[in-house]
Amino acid sequence: MLKIEALTVKGRLVNITCQAQAGQFVHVMGNNGSGKSSLLHAAAGLLAGQSGLIQLLGQNLSQFSPGQLAKFRCLQEQHHPLVFGLTVAEALDFFTRGQRLPSDLVNALDIAEFLQRPMQSLSGGEHKRVEIARVLLQVWPALQAGNALILLDEPTQGLDFKHQHALFRQLQMFAEGGNVVIVSHHDLNLCQRYANVVWLMDKGRLVASLPALDALSDSQLSQIFSCPIQSFAHAHGHKIFQTYLEDR
Repeated sequence: MLKIEALTVKGRLVNITCQAQAGQFVHVMGNNGSGKSSLLHAAAGLLAGQSGLIQLLGQNLSQFSPGQLAKFRCLQEQHHPLVFGLTVAEALDFFTRGQRLPSDLVNALDIAEFLQRPMQSLSGGEHKRVEIARVLLQVWPALQAGNALILLDEPTQGLDFKHQHALFRQLQMFAEGGNVVIVSHHDLNLCQRYANVVWLMDKGRLVASLPALDALSDSQLSQIFSCPIQSFAHAHGHKIFQTYLEDR
């Protein structure tokens, strides 16, 4: 669905080449400033001053109008202003196209209990879950049909453990339905558990595209993330990653 070739944005991205196929749940990992957000914005068609090629569904990204893109491509950004004066239900109503909120989305994001609360009364984690719901509702018909491109920039920021796993489990199901889901975040263990493709970013470059983090050694991961990383075998076959600072 998504093909990127020799993508360069001055000061942000350097010669990025990668692709994401239908059914893939891609996790974009890297340090702050490594280019994760820039890559997602470029893939969404929202980053100017770039060279190289980006294609969606075999067509150059520039050939889609904003309205066409909005029907099957969504982007959740790290920061979004509160919708003052509206309840959660009112803030989401525009994106339901007059239909009821999908119960599986409401349940997955656990927003039912505060649908009637004003947006400004929500905690940071609650607001993040509403924002993710809003973004997914934008492309809901395409998502249900299995041909949506879902781009989420640090969607777990501010979420507790329960809601991190609930979100990623639902996104995994969306990918299994044929959609392409691409998320950026910093949690190695969530990545190892849910990703079937991992893009590792460093200083604006894509340094690796892998099926899982355990394709790299601990020393390689430590170098990429500029922090000592040690992995341990889990009883169920998964690896668990621990990060730490060297004793001084």
